[in-house]
Amino acid sequence: MSHRWFFLVFFLIVCVVSYPALAEFELKLNKGLAAYLGKDYETAVKFLKEALAENPDNPIANHILGVSLLRLNNYDESIKYLEKAKNLDPNIKGIHLDLGVAYLGVGNLKRALPEFEEAVRQDPSGIAYYNLGYTQYRLGKYREAIDSLEKAAKLDSDVALQARYYSGLSRYRLPDYESAKVDFQSVRVLKPGTDLAVSAQEYLDAIARVTKKYYGAVSTGVQYDDNVVLEPEEIEISDQGDVRGIFYLNLGYKPYLKPDAVIGGDYRAFFSFHKDLENFNVQDHRFKLYGEKRTTVGEKPVALYLEYFYDLVLIDGSPADNLFSQTHSVSPRVFMRWSNTTSTELSYQIRYDNFDDFPERDAVNNNLTVAQIFRLYEGRLQLKPGLNFAKNSADDINGRRNFDYTSPQVFVEGLAFLPFGLTVFTDAHYFREDYYNDPFDRVDNQIGVRVIVSKKLYNIFSLDLGYEHISNISDSDVPGPEPFDYSRNVFSATFSARF
Repeated sequence: MSHRWFFLVFFLIVCVVSYPALAEFELKLNKGLAAYLGKDYETAVKFLKEALAENPDNPIANHILGVSLLRLNNYDESIKYLEKAKNLDPNIKGIHLDLGVAYLGVGNLKRALPEFEEAVRQDPSGIAYYNLGYTQYRLGKYREAIDSLEKAAKLDSDVALQARYYSGLSRYRLPDYESAKVDFQSVRVLKPGTDLAVSAQEYLDAIARVTKKYYGAVSTGVQYDDNVVLEPEEIEISDQGDVRGIFYLNLGYKPYLKPDAVIGGDYRAFFSFHKDLENFNVQDHRFKLYGEKRTTVGEKPVALYLEYFYDLVLIDGSPADNLFSQTHSVSPRVFMRWSNTTSTELSYQIRYDNFDDFPERDAVNNNLTVAQIFRLYEGRLQLKPGLNFAKNSADDINGRRNFDYTSPQVFVEGLAFLPFGLTVFTDAHYFREDYYNDPFDRVDNQIGVRVIVSKKLYNIFSLDLGYEHISNISDSDVPGPEPFDYSRNVFSATFSARF
């Protein structure tokens, strides 16, 4: 038999054998396509997987199966089929956009970015530009994000609201507050009452605060403290509860105010008036000077802060008039934003405390703090865990105990912006204070928790409800009951005006 006849017979045999398999593949594929078009994605996945069992290298079946899994939020498996479809046929319409969305779903922004860039190159649609801009925003590429999001808003009215919102956030991060205001005001007008509109208004309020040269706050309220602890001598820990009225005032002025730099100063006053324990009334006056500079290192936004304050505390009587302590403090701080969701804060504080009646407590205190900040759910939830190390170098006074100590501390803070104008702030800390030069080997272990719920009432007014618990577990060789052991529960209700 000649070679020509041999190949002809072989071709006919292959056609006869493969035709049923081909027909079965097409039947499964068509059923999968019909289910996909009917938005029955689970059925589509079933038939398309059966089709691929017959013909695993079909790019269309891999693509539609990947998109069906994408609609079911099964991102990992979706990526597997979409990548295979792209490798089989890089020119499949929409494949790069679908792959980018899948990579976004698993949080792989660096893989999503080139897919959206290619999607825009092949088909510069509004949705492609929106996804590209959103990914650039998440990666902290704010200038590129603004360009992409502006194009998205012009090309597709269906994504204009989200595009304006994230364009506003990008400008806010730069910071370009005047342009950000235009975007946020547009969101508020386009869809009033929506979550995005409410969030846009919150950013408009924040911009109004940071762009004011004059600012202030006034608060008044009541607290119940079940253990009023103030005096630093062990025999003076009160171990008594009492109700007190409180008043808070803050006034500030920024003589130099630019988007990338601020120089300002403010005055803060706090007053407490006890119902029964008048000797524990407090006046705390703080005068502060501060400066801020915003810049970039590479493409990463960096903020530099420098702060000085003088604190004057008076106690005893109504009004409190006995000098308790004075404090001078200088604190440089560096804040670096790695991405839209993560930032690092590094700060150092050197503080000098001077106590009028307790010279043994006069000390230089050094504090080093490292904290990581996470912004989740588009900034609606912020978490700030961190570490602090403090070293207190106190004066040696003949005949008095020494108050040198080291104090490693761990803490976590949380801030949540909730619906209905509610804001919740929480923090918790633990530290171990070791008085290493104390003759009685004093060591304090303290745990503290605080929760403040704030409800915005109208424009500048808010109601704050708070709770704080502190447990100080102390150990020393002092005879008798441990004098530094105590616990406190403080409940508060405060009405505030911020302007």
